[in-house]
Amino acid sequence: MALPIPRRSRSTTPTSARRPLRWFARWAAAALVVTGITIFVLDNGPDTRGAAQSARARAGLIADSVLQGVLRPDDLRSPPKSPRRAALDRSFRRQVLRDGVLRATVRGPAGAITYAGAAHSGQNGPTVTTTVPLSVGSAHGTLTLDQDAAVLGGSGGPPLKPLLGIVAVLLAGLGLAMAPTLRRHRKRLRHHAAEMEQMQHQAFHDTLTGLPNRALFHDRVEQALRASRRDGSAVAVMLMDLDRFKEINDTFGHLAGDRLLCEVGEHIGHALRDSDSVARLGGDEFAVLADRVAGPVGAMALAERALQEVERTYAVCGVELDVDASIGIALFPHHGRDVEALLRCADIAMYQSKASGAPTLYALEHDHHSADRLALGTQLRRALSQGEIVVHYQPKADFGSGRISSVEALVRWQHSERGLLAPDQFIPLAEQTGLIRQLTTLVLDSALAQCRRWSDAGLDLSVAVNITGRDLLDQRFSETVKSLLHKWEVPPSHLELEITENTVLSDPIRARTVLLALSDFGVRLAIDDFGSGNSSLSYLKRLPINVLKIDKSFVLQMHIDDDDAVIVRSTIDLGHNLGLKVVAEGVNSIRAWNRLRQLGCDMAQGYYLSRPVPGPEIEVLLAAERASAAIEYAEAVAQEHEELTSELTSEPEPDPGLPLSS
Repeated sequence: MALPIPRRSRSTTPTSARRPLRWFARWAAAALVVTGITIFVLDNGPDTRGAAQSARARAGLIADSVLQGVLRPDDLRSPPKSPRRAALDRSFRRQVLRDGVLRATVRGPAGAITYAGAAHSGQNGPTVTTTVPLSVGSAHGTLTLDQDAAVLGGSGGPPLKPLLGIVAVLLAGLGLAMAPTLRRHRKRLRHHAAEMEQMQHQAFHDTLTGLPNRALFHDRVEQALRASRRDGSAVAVMLMDLDRFKEINDTFGHLAGDRLLCEVGEHIGHALRDSDSVARLGGDEFAVLADRVAGPVGAMALAERALQEVERTYAVCGVELDVDASIGIALFPHHGRDVEALLRCADIAMYQSKASGAPTLYALEHDHHSADRLALGTQLRRALSQGEIVVHYQPKADFGSGRISSVEALVRWQHSERGLLAPDQFIPLAEQTGLIRQLTTLVLDSALAQCRRWSDAGLDLSVAVNITGRDLLDQRFSETVKSLLHKWEVPPSHLELEITENTVLSDPIRARTVLLALSDFGVRLAIDDFGSGNSSLSYLKRLPINVLKIDKSFVLQMHIDDDDAVIVRSTIDLGHNLGLKVVAEGVNSIRAWNRLRQLGCDMAQGYYLSRPVPGPEIEVLLAAERASAAIEYAEAVAQEHEELTSELTSEPEPDPGLPLSS
């Protein structure tokens, strides 16, 4: 049975429950009108006094019965406007302005005319004007009728009072006869109305917390969006769930979990404004609707208040537990144009909130399934075949000599519309679409080709290339590397492959097999971003690793954070104890360079040396380095020659032990 979404202005009593009562009231009013008109027609004697009495009785009958179903309280307070005026005209002509009633005038409480109507046919004979009180609901006024005296006088028919008595007795008897039936009917209707109201509440509210459910929340968001389209305001949709709620359920049982959800729902409501809504969508997931928010700043402030209310200590089965939550935010019209789109964006933002530990606003870069990313995936396939993928190189220098000895190859996408895209904008997309193997092969091919060109130009540089987990777990990968090395005639020792800790540990057995094959062939292997993952030193020491690269986050902060400085120093010592070369990433200043050289680090990489640049610019850097070295060598030779010449031309000092004359 489909139920309508309840609105705030809609009565909870079903329409079908009110129809019989309205029908009976209309029937009784119509019966009174017909009876009254019949009496007035029959009682038409020429007696003026009788006509006046008949006119007053008839006016009172119309005021007390007929007009109760025609007029509204507002009709007595002020003149009605079209189309209400037209409706009253039709009702008065059909039920009042007939059978001798020539004109009807309605006045309000102050005596001002709020409605006046006249019959279509003219009458020039004597009339009787009668004014009687008129009450409609809480409004009071008067009704004045101008009636045809000839019609009121009658033609000697039966007396009015006996007829009125007979009609009154008949109506009273009918009412008494129907009273028990009406009482039973009203009782059934009230019971039915209560059941309908309960069913309606259950259909649109959560049975556990009493909060609106998903259906009612959808309806309220749609109403808010319609209002926002009219006035241009912003609407925020938020999704919140509790962290580690499953552990609470598994430990203390579902009853304790249900009680906790009820308390959480109450606390969320405390943080909201009167115009906001909170709903439970299922499980431990709650939704918040905030209309007319002050953009992203206002939405973030509201989300932070909600988290502050929820993240507190709760008593669960006699145990105090700290509850944490994550909340994601989506804004209309910025992130979606309908309810489903906003909920999807809020859900994506909520999972980012779990990672950041703070309220998170939806961002396109977090959405791996957006229309924009789908289009970008199609463009990436085209970019691989049309030469839009380029490789830049960042130099690495020895701390001992200060000279550049190798470079790291870093992939870029020269997008025709978006410009130069960094790896984090398309590498995850390549992994999802299955293009990562093709992309890695392209980068390896480009890097080894550049290494060959440098070698032909007399430059002895090795090159490092990053590989992903999918590359490492591909049993054909080692053969691909060997084939490319043979193709460009580059010694295996001039190629270094960089992998992350988590990549190795995702499937240790397959990873070790591929790494051993590469190492046996002579390719150097490096652990990239060391310290940022979940290292297993007992396993790493079994791998054929040659280089350890310290994650740049520790290097950048080591001069202001003692803990980071300790990590850097410990990593250098660890690498040397394992027989590995240690490379520090993120060396962006002379201060960091000097500090790492003091700690005994082997190599540096960072903006202090150079940003990633195209291959030809590396040759410019090396030419400048050679020129600087030549100048330093020439200056050193000149200084040595000057010191030697000075020694040869200087006179020997006299021996104080010998006489001057000798």
